[in-house]
Amino acid sequence: MTDIIERPATVEQAAPAPESFNTSNSGFVIHRSGQLRYEHRREGREFALELAAFLNKPLAGKATIVVFEELFGQQDRVHWVQHFKNPNDYRVILELVDHDKTFKDITERDRLAEDGGGNWERMFIEGTFSERVIVPQHGVGDHDEDDDDPSYFADPASHQTSVPAGELLHSGNAGVTIMRTAHCKYEFREEARQFAYEWAAHINTTLRGSASVFLFEETFGRQDRIHWTLHLKTLDDYRKLVALGREDSEYQRILRERRVALAKGGGSWEKTFVDGTIHDLVLTPLKSGRTTGF
Repeated sequence: MTDIIERPATVEQAAPAPESFNTSNSGFVIHRSGQLRYEHRREGREFALELAAFLNKPLAGKATIVVFEELFGQQDRVHWVQHFKNPNDYRVILELVDHDKTFKDITERDRLAEDGGGNWERMFIEGTFSERVIVPQHGVGDHDEDDDDPSYFADPASHQTSVPAGELLHSGNAGVTIMRTAHCKYEFREEARQFAYEWAAHINTTLRGSASVFLFEETFGRQDRIHWTLHLKTLDDYRKLVALGREDSEYQRILRERRVALAKGGGSWEKTFVDGTIHDLVLTPLKSGRTTGF
C-alpha cells in the first residue's frame, strides 16, 4: 500500500513534463468518473490508462489528463482529471473522437475476447459516468492582476499562494489527493469563501513540502459549491494536518474566528456552510497492473 500512495501521478503521463498541466497551473478542470464492473476491473484500468496516455500527446501544451482511483471509498471507480488552460482546447479531443484511427482502436477493439467480446462499454456499469467542472477560485486573497494570462479561462490556483511553483504539490506529483467539497450558504457565500481561502493559505505555508491546498469553485453545476484539492506527498502527511488543530495557534484562530456578523447571529465557519455537505474523496494515482482494493 505504501508504494501505491507514494508514486507520483506523472509517472503515468505521456506528455513532456514542461508542458503538463495540473491543479496548480490549469484554468479549467473537468473531473470525470465511472464505475467499473468487478469482473472487468483490470481491463478497465488498462483502458483508462491507455486512453489518457494517448490523449496527452495531442493535448501537450494545452491540457493534461491524470487518472486516479479511490484509495478509500468506492472500489473500482476510475477518475480522469482533465486539466485545461481553456475549455476551447477540448475541441482537440472532439476532433480525435471523430477522425483519429488510434482513438477508434483504443475505444473499439475487442478487449474482452474471452468474455463475449467488447470494449469499455461492457467494463463500466451503465449510468455511472459523471462529470464535474471546477475552476480556480477568484476574488479572494491578494492577487497581482499584472500576472494575468488571457489564454487561461481563470487564473491558475498557484496564484493563491506565495509558495514557489517548484515547491507545490499538485495532481501531477502528489501521492494522495483529497478532493473536499462543501456547499456555501447563499447568505454567507463570501464569508465561506474567505474562510476557505485562509484555511488553504495557512496550510500551504505551514506544511510547505508536505501538503498543498488549492481552492476551486464549481462551474456549470451546483452554485456556491466549492472544492479544495488537498495534495499530500504521502498519506502519513495527513497526520501533520490533524496536528495543526492541536498545536498551531494560528490554525486554531482561523477555525475559531467569527465569520458571521453579530447582526446575523454570529458564528464561525460552521455557520457559513450547509450542514452535511462537506465531503472528502481520497484519490491515488492509478497504476498499470495494480489495484487499491482486493
